[in-house]
Amino acid sequence: MVKGVIFDLDGTLIDTIEGLANSVNAAMDFYNFPGHSIEEYRAFVGNGVGKLVERALPEDKKHLKDDARKIFEKHYEETMLDILPVYDGIDELLSYLMEHDIKIAVNTNKMDVFAKPMIKKVFGDIFCCVLGEVEHFSRKPSPEGVNYILEKMCLKNDECLYIGDSQVDIQTAHNARMRSVSVAWGFATREVIMANDPDIVVEEPREIIDLIERENTYAGKYT
Repeated sequence: MVKGVIFDLDGTLIDTIEGLANSVNAAMDFYNFPGHSIEEYRAFVGNGVGKLVERALPEDKKHLKDDARKIFEKHYEETMLDILPVYDGIDELLSYLMEHDIKIAVNTNKMDVFAKPMIKKVFGDIFCCVLGEVEHFSRKPSPEGVNYILEKMCLKNDECLYIGDSQVDIQTAHNARMRSVSVAWGFATREVIMANDPDIVVEEPREIIDLIERENTYAGKYT
């Protein structure tokens, strides 16, 4: 029976790619390096801010990644709440989960100081736990953050779904011994998703509602 859902953030709940691209390109502009398109940034995200900035730098300028990251962070802090489109169907999905007393949380590689205000602005305080990148937990695909959230939820890993858009999310779910639900509307291509052995792939949020209804109805018949 599904009693909880843990979501990724970027590319899963909110289409943050434009804001991320703008801030990394601001760092590239500072050094007079060429910027990148939004499509290119879709392939750069997923492993945290450090990797995002490093991937954007020219091959012979990777040594500037720490300073470039600081420029990115300053720009992103000032602009990150400006462009936050929620994917179609997400509000309906979250409403369904809350109405059916299914606990919801967010586990993201976005820095925690960015993730929490972003979630609060867009969704308020509906999530029982929001955990971004912090020093005392390893980034995804480590299961450390997921295990912490499960403990806060008072749920077992087989009672939760992990929903995300990238290979990192699939790996995180597998490492936490949870079922992965990969969304097709996010940043990763279908080829990348399928190459990482997702348990379930959905084209729209309504399919997640249908999945949970089927499973919980079936489970209810035998409890």
